[in-house]
Amino acid sequence: MKGAGYYIIFFIIFVVIVVPGLIVKSCKPIQFEGPSEQKRIKEAAGENFISVYINSSKKIEKILLEDYVKGVVAAEMPASFNIEALKAQSVAARTYVYKRWRTVGGNGCSLHPEADVCDDPSHCQAWITKSEMLKKWGLFSYYHYYSKINQAVNSTAGMIILYQDEPIDPLFFSTSNGKTENSEDVWEKQIPYLRSVVSPDEEAAPRFFAVKEFTVEEIVSKLRQKWPDIVIDHKNPQAQWKVLEVSEGGRVKKMQVGNKVIKGTEFRQLFELNSTDFKWERSGKNIKIMTTGYGHGVGMSQYGADAMAKNGAGYIDIIKHYYKGVEIIKKIE
Repeated sequence: MKGAGYYIIFFIIFVVIVVPGLIVKSCKPIQFEGPSEQKRIKEAAGENFISVYINSSKKIEKILLEDYVKGVVAAEMPASFNIEALKAQSVAARTYVYKRWRTVGGNGCSLHPEADVCDDPSHCQAWITKSEMLKKWGLFSYYHYYSKINQAVNSTAGMIILYQDEPIDPLFFSTSNGKTENSEDVWEKQIPYLRSVVSPDEEAAPRFFAVKEFTVEEIVSKLRQKWPDIVIDHKNPQAQWKVLEVSEGGRVKKMQVGNKVIKGTEFRQLFELNSTDFKWERSGKNIKIMTTGYGHGVGMSQYGADAMAKNGAGYIDIIKHYYKGVEIIKKIE
């Protein structure tokens, strides 16, 4: 029995430690069914490559378009989401890079003009390699999740979103407060397909509701660092806060803070809040700020897309709900 026990322990160590290490080292996970070999050879001859600036290595890599989209979906959306939500994210990711793809007339990445896009999510789209997917999901989930993303991307291959025959900027964010925002309420530029729409059933999202607590001293210090000439009660600063304008999406657009009128986006950035749908209350020597939703609120809500998919919506329904007046076509062969 002791001998059998040793074999079992050895097997567990091999599967849990050795095998993942070998896979990560090789960076060549099992390939799931994808485009035909003929198509991949055609692409490898020089077509449908995206130039991606990788910030970690400070180098540009050429990546096949659909492989790039898979890396974006894996990085940007939980792989546990419904397949139709993953398809919607796939089309959005492909549209984003298509609009910037220099091969088809795009302007490329504004920070790295020699590349089409970069992998910095604060500027372009996040993107991860297969070995990074393995580390993110673990060995036992990797094959299931990669297969699912592979299916979502391949089943929408070549499809992009157009508005009046031009590719859109398919903005997306994590979690809404029940509605999305009009583009001009966040960035002052009115974009016809980025309109405020209802986005229900997101209450179960992990960051739907959040609370941050600050001392009064912290609050006053941050305000004075941002606006040195601000006039604010240093003992009760919140008494001089007032919401002046609320957006169609139910978020703070303008507010009074002491003698200043500021944007809700400025307040959010200053205190690193999850969204501009916020309220506050005094709690002893502290001030609590409560937020609903996570992200800028413009375009497709990812948790909203998943909720729609779970309620039976297909990816085209999801895309057309969040981006008004658009069409989805197969543009890339």
